[in-house]
Amino acid sequence: VPPPPPVPPTVPVAPAQQASGPHPHPAAPRLTKGEERLPVDMRKRLSLRKEQVAVSLRKHGAAEVTARVVLVLDASGSMSFLYSKGVVADVVERMAAVAAQLDDDGEMQAWTFASNPARLPDLRLGELPEWLRLHVRVGEVGLFRRGRKKGLEPSQVDMRDVGIQNEEQKVIAEVRAFVRGNPASAPTLVLFFSDGGVYRNKEIERELREAVEEPVFWQFVGLGKSNYGVLERFDTLPGRRVDNVGFFAVDDISTVPDAELYDRLLSEFPQWITAAGRAGIL
Repeated sequence: VPPPPPVPPTVPVAPAQQASGPHPHPAAPRLTKGEERLPVDMRKRLSLRKEQVAVSLRKHGAAEVTARVVLVLDASGSMSFLYSKGVVADVVERMAAVAAQLDDDGEMQAWTFASNPARLPDLRLGELPEWLRLHVRVGEVGLFRRGRKKGLEPSQVDMRDVGIQNEEQKVIAEVRAFVRGNPASAPTLVLFFSDGGVYRNKEIERELREAVEEPVFWQFVGLGKSNYGVLERFDTLPGRRVDNVGFFAVDDISTVPDAELYDRLLSEFPQWITAAGRAGIL
């Protein structure tokens, strides 16, 4: 009888690796309620993306951070191409991984906006495919016809009520009111996607300046090369106790790898958490 194969030696973990210092590997992705109900391909993508989010959080010293995540989607007329090509739906799926890793309840509050803001139903992770089908939309056939468009389900927003202009300050005010009315133990991270055309600079600046004392970090992402107005200048605006706004723009977000996107998306949020804690905001 041949001898049994040798058992590979157990490698002891050095005490230094057990300490509170940097770990050689990122924290494991958190299991999220509803994740098991997703289609197999989507579940695999989510798992890989959560791992990448965990890597990015650890890289920025925020491995144990939790947050309520809010999604805001521009639905102005110029966004039509990005919706029709599926770019926005892909963005939402990628952001679901951020919410899944930061907030283990598997839900994300969401708004859309153009001339007017509209709150969308909460995005529950296990319902992601259906949510994308029903709520990642822009415009309606016959935008200016009277009456409600036939075929809308009760949970759907009639996008004709939202309009086509850029009024960012209105949705910022609505999200602020939601956070005030629904306090949470964790800070709130707002992921705000827009293709620019910003012109309400004074109103936007006023809203975001007033929001400095609130437990909210506003991460704006530009989806193109358009004018982003005050959003591009917020990092250098003086007179705020903490920097509560992040901004970056990409020419084509669909070509940005997950690792790069999450690194950029989560680079300033941990810095704000530290500063807001010191300032007594958190």
